[in-house]
Amino acid sequence: MLQRKVCKIVFVSAILLTGFIVKAQENLASKLGLPDNAKMLIIHADDLGVAHSENMASFQATEKGSVNSASVMMPTPWVMEVAEYAVSHADTHDFGLHLVLSSEWKNYKWGPVSSIDQVPSLIDKHGYFHSNCESEINVKEVEAELRAQIDQAYSMGIIPTHLDSHMGCLFQNQELIEIYLKMGQVYKLPVLITNQFPLALIEKYDVKVVLEDVLMISPGQYANGLDNYYIDAIKGLKPGLSTILIHTAYDNDELKGMTVDHPDWGSAWRQKDYDYFTSLKCRELLEKENIHLVTWRQIKEVYFPKINLH
Repeated sequence: MLQRKVCKIVFVSAILLTGFIVKAQENLASKLGLPDNAKMLIIHADDLGVAHSENMASFQATEKGSVNSASVMMPTPWVMEVAEYAVSHADTHDFGLHLVLSSEWKNYKWGPVSSIDQVPSLIDKHGYFHSNCESEINVKEVEAELRAQIDQAYSMGIIPTHLDSHMGCLFQNQELIEIYLKMGQVYKLPVLITNQFPLALIEKYDVKVVLEDVLMISPGQYANGLDNYYIDAIKGLKPGLSTILIHTAYDNDELKGMTVDHPDWGSAWRQKDYDYFTSLKCRELLEKENIHLVTWRQIKEVYFPKINLH
């Protein structure tokens, strides 16, 4: 009896969430002047600021290729270069913030924007972020660090278009998810979330847009052919808003050094991401499939028009 009741609750919740998403997506499509059943796609480059190679390839991919959005890691060594680009392209760039709580590379590290004595649970013995998403962290310190990262972006002239989470560290549990959604609410920014988030939290934090799909190639799929994965992903897009998360960089000595002993999402992988999403075949496939490329900047302007808290 209990199992039947639980199943019924889950089923009803799923119906409610589906209805919410359909209405939100139709509303977004309408506001953007698109059909209600439009397949809307954000092609999004993660990890700006991590390296000069990452920055240059990502800038080029947005200017010449099909990439139309990116997000910035504020604690990383090359973030000043991103800030300079953002300021010089203030009316066109679509840079969100890739909120950071980890530092995953073997010999290439970064730590918090906050003073390390203020966020001791977020750092290892050397003062860097932990290598992976660490669950035993103080949520008050997390909020303080996220605020510091967002405030630093504004102070450097980067006007964020949205928020997302590096390595999904903010999606580990409800406490962290709530801090993440709170940042979107406080700073009046869209946040990347999917229909897997609880409807109660979506409503509590007045989330405006819920994505139909967030797609990112896995190591197994990469082994079967990067182009094959992206072709299938684009052909399989559903009506509504989706995003493909990629990592664009050049396979040069800088990136080889940064990603040493870490072939997954390494320098060769990132070069292939760049190559595909700057290719003519990618552009032609998007047109053939009638995919509407939209940006987080457009979404922000729809739901938070002319809001700048700094």
